[in-house]
Amino acid sequence: MKKRQLLMSILTIPLLVLVAWYHGGSEPLSGDEVEFYLSSIGEQDQNPGGRHDFKALRNFLENDDGQPFYTVNLYNYHPKAHYELGSEYSNKFLDDSGRAAFDRFSKVMIKLLASHASHPIFGSEWMDDSSDWDRLVIVRYRSRRDIAKIFASDEFAEASEHKWAALVDNERLLVQGLHIPSVYLIALIMILLIYVVYFLHWRQRRVG
Repeated sequence: MKKRQLLMSILTIPLLVLVAWYHGGSEPLSGDEVEFYLSSIGEQDQNPGGRHDFKALRNFLENDDGQPFYTVNLYNYHPKAHYELGSEYSNKFLDDSGRAAFDRFSKVMIKLLASHASHPIFGSEWMDDSSDWDRLVIVRYRSRRDIAKIFASDEFAEASEHKWAALVDNERLLVQGLHIPSVYLIALIMILLIYVVYFLHWRQRRVG
């Protein structure tokens, strides 16, 4: 019994750390933090850079509640990637599609999201011509602080050249509500934990 309790404790501590890291619930951004991130983002070359709407971004950061949120992203791709003249990619990817250019941006973005306990939860191409949009992607962010850190990073600014070469248009909608992915993650880990403990206990009894 003591061994099983010890094993449960050993497995539970990393689980709680993982859940706390993933779920966020941090303190809202302070005024100084907002100014710092806006200044860092503003120092980037916005062409291509992030091409942010700074008025909307300031309002978004100043109204931080410290909680996770979702973005609903709509994308319309160029048939052919539109890299700016003089770009190092304009000849290298001369015949690439807009979708191929966006995939290059996505590879960088996925890594940035993962490092901030954020991730896509849904993505789909439009199946018919009922919309002008080509793709819909929903992304879960741990906090507004995390998205500010991503926007302020050199990796994001540099990768944005691929994003803007890819897109005719895009739209981002912000959503907050029930954070279902967190619930699923916790439930899944708890189920796996229970199975691991009982499997090890069953195996120990067989060997014994």
